[in-house]
Amino acid sequence: MKPPAQFAVLGCLLPGPAHGYQLKRRLDSGLGPIWHIAPSQLYSLLSRLEREGLIQGRLEPQGARPPRRVFSLTPAGERAFWEWATSPVRHARDVRIELLAKLYFLHRHAPTEIPQLLSAQVERLARLRDRLARRTRLPSDDPWLGGIAARFRLRQLEALLSWLEEVRMSYEKEVEGA
Repeated sequence: MKPPAQFAVLGCLLPGPAHGYQLKRRLDSGLGPIWHIAPSQLYSLLSRLEREGLIQGRLEPQGARPPRRVFSLTPAGERAFWEWATSPVRHARDVRIELLAKLYFLHRHAPTEIPQLLSAQVERLARLRDRLARRTRLPSDDPWLGGIAARFRLRQLEALLSWLEEVRMSYEKEVEGA
């Protein structure tokens, strides 16, 4: 499983080629409220993505300054990005960063995919909620803690499902207003 940050980098290359500093600006301006990628992490991700054939780098002259490396998506990188962006997150804990990032990229580049992603995400979280609702407690040597932890996770899933409904309605209003 690839780290989600790799897909955020791929998504920032959808508009076109960019060097590291441009990518950092794109990430910060778009995903800044939810996701921080340190410059060192970004350059590490760029190296890994290039080794995996998901992006391609080329040197671009800068006059008297040293050339800079400019990256662009490969077809494999674009396919990997869209597969990630249109798939629901697996765990409730991934909604806060990863699902929001997916919605950001879809809103910018493929807004008609948003309803399908939201439906798939609701379905996945509803299955998790239904499974958890059948349990009175989570495994623990302290039954009280196991009980309150199960209720906490159940309420968390219910809140996420309610929030996803708000997101769906917000998207529908936006589409109607366009």
